[in-house]
Amino acid sequence: MPHIRDERPRDEAAIHAVVAQAFGRATEADLVKSLRANGKVVVSLVAEEEGQVLGHVLFSPVVIEAVTARHAALGLAPLAVLPAFQRLGIGSALVSAGLARCRALGHTRVVVLGEPAYYERFGFSTATDFGIRYPGAAPRAAFMALALVPGALDGRAGVARYAAEFEKL
Repeated sequence: MPHIRDERPRDEAAIHAVVAQAFGRATEADLVKSLRANGKVVVSLVAEEEGQVLGHVLFSPVVIEAVTARHAALGLAPLAVLPAFQRLGIGSALVSAGLARCRALGHTRVVVLGEPAYYERFGFSTATDFGIRYPGAAPRAAFMALALVPGALDGRAGVARYAAEFEKL
């Protein structure tokens, strides 16, 4: 299994290549670059083996806007693994390590737009179960939330707002 570690400045080109190859386009890779350039990266981890970056995961700030309050959260996006190395557990290792790092940094909530069957294994569940919505998420079950500490999603109903950089997606 590759070594999971924090992103380093010298990894930027490799991360861009991994994300672009994983998604088959540069849009998500450019998103990572924009988030990094604008100081909106909270956690960025790579999976590395023998000096090669095989995968990447990024967490950035999200705000859950309620009528009378704003609640801080993190968004898990994107998660990418080189196509030749997918389905080997690298993505799961990145998600697990990333969630552990977010928890260790004192963050309490994470949201993700992704495949429910994949993210449920990490404890995510449908965000609408907590009253959290993401405009345009279809199907709604694909927008999911996770409390990193018990009760962190209770009473946090509202609309999830990702960083403006995500609008280009």
